[in-house]
Parts: sequence; structure tokens; C-alpha cells
Amino acid sequence: MRIISVFVFALGVLSGPAAAQISCGQFDFATPFAEAFANAKPYADAHRAAQTITTLSDGACHQDRLLKIFAERYGAVVGYKAAATSPGAQKQLGLSEPVLGVLFADMLHHDGATVPIANGARLIYELDLLARVADPALIDATTREEALAGIDALIPFIELGDLMVPKGAAVTGPLLQAMNAGTRAGIVGSPVPVDGLSEEDIGALSGVLAADGTVVAKADGTALLGHPLDAVLWIAEAARARGFTLKAGDVLSLGSLGPFQFASAGVVKAHYDIGGTPAEVTVTLE
Repeated sequence: MRIISVFVFALGVLSGPAAAQISCGQFDFATPFAEAFANAKPYADAHRAAQTITTLSDGACHQDRLLKIFAERYGAVVGYKAAATSPGAQKQLGLSEPVLGVLFADMLHHDGATVPIANGARLIYELDLLARVADPALIDATTREEALAGIDALIPFIELGDLMVPKGAAVTGPLLQAMNAGTRAGIVGSPVPVDGLSEEDIGALSGVLAADGTVVAKADGTALLGHPLDAVLWIAEAARARGFTLKAGDVLSLGSLGPFQFASAGVVKAHYDIGGTPAEVTVTLE
């Protein structure tokens, strides 16, 4: 696993080092973006932001500023996510690896929740999967064996992302980083314990996403950076490089098992087979 070294700098409110090592310059991204996010409106200055925020390090610096605002509004940090995990998405965004997002308590909803589409500026949904942290030492894991030892469950998850830019506006990798990796919300199902599951069992998991009974996405564990435990390792290393910490009970969103879908009214259900155990999670969009 490789993480860009320039990501080692402050978050402050999220247990990072005390002082940032780079400057975001004079461009104020975080404040107007946070207000647009709170009002579920597209971020109007997206074009200039994409031209101004041109490196992942600057994107992460702007993200740090945004996360400080989010921490005041959306509760405690409850985990992290990998975004842009597919080769196609990375190519489109000019990336060579995913970007890291931070999840807050108020962003997560229970299985069966009803979520208004108007809660997002341009709401999307996708088939996703959470891994639950059992041991904070996972932050230092380097092998699949260590990753498996550091989690205690896999959890069905429908991510509700938000494009947050006006239609036609381009999103670059650095801008996606600044926007907290497109995080808006997510629906959390019942945990499936990993005790007794092998690396092979986890690699062979599969998922299917249906909207009002019509399948819109399906994939197996190879969609998650080649193996779900590799996605766990990537997030752990990326979090460590940013100076973040993990705690027992945190959740790691491992990426998309298939293409995202634009939100429309109806019932969205994800079904998984995890080591022979069936699991589901459902959300009603209105």
C-alpha cells in the first residue's frame, strides 16, 4: 500500500498533529461549501475551486478546514471512507488511488430509514460495505491477516453520496478530496461477525443492489481494491498518514460495489452474501 507522503499534516479537532505543514492559500473553500452542504444546495463556486485546488495536498488541507466545521455540526467522528476506488473513477478524476473521507455520527441512519432526496444537493446512492474496527491497532496493519484481526464485523451499507456541484461542473481528484470525498449519509444494516471467516471467505463476498426490485448494481469482493481487506488496509494507512486515529466501534466504508445511481423516489435494497451468511439493508427515498 502507498499513501502520498504530503498527507502528513494537521487535523487538530480529529486527533491530528497540532499544526499544519502546508497552507491552503487565501481561497476560502470550507465556509461556503459547508453552508451549501447544510442547505443541500450545489456549491456555486465549484468551477473556480477546481481551478484553484490543484493538488491532493491542498485538497486535504481544505478538507481539514471543512472537517472542523462538520465536527461542530454533525457529531463525533465515527469512521472513514475510501472514495473513487474503481480504476474508471480514478482515471476520470486524474487519480492514481482513492481519496479519504471522514464519517460523522449524524450522517449514519439505521436500516429501514426514510430519507428525503431533498436532503442532498445532488444525491446519489451506491452499494457499499462497512468494516467495524475491533482493535485500534488496526491503524498499523500491513497484511490481510492483521486487517482481519483488527475488525470484528462486516456491515451492509448503502452510501448516500452527494455530488455537491452544479450540473456540468467538473469534479477533479483534489476537489473531491476537499469535499470530504463526497460524503453525505449512509444506511447501516446489521453486523455480520467475521469470527470464523477466512480471508478467502471475505474475498468471495458478493452484493446486489436493487431499486424497486430492479437490479442496478452487483459485484463481488474484488471490486473493493481487489479484496475487501485490502480496502481496510488502504483506509488504515491513509488515516495514519493524515494523523487520524481509530477506536473500537469505528466503521470503515470500503468503497462501491458497482456504479453509483442518481437518487429517485422508491425503495432501495442491498443484499449481500458474506461467507455464506445473507444480509440486507434497505432505505426508502422520497
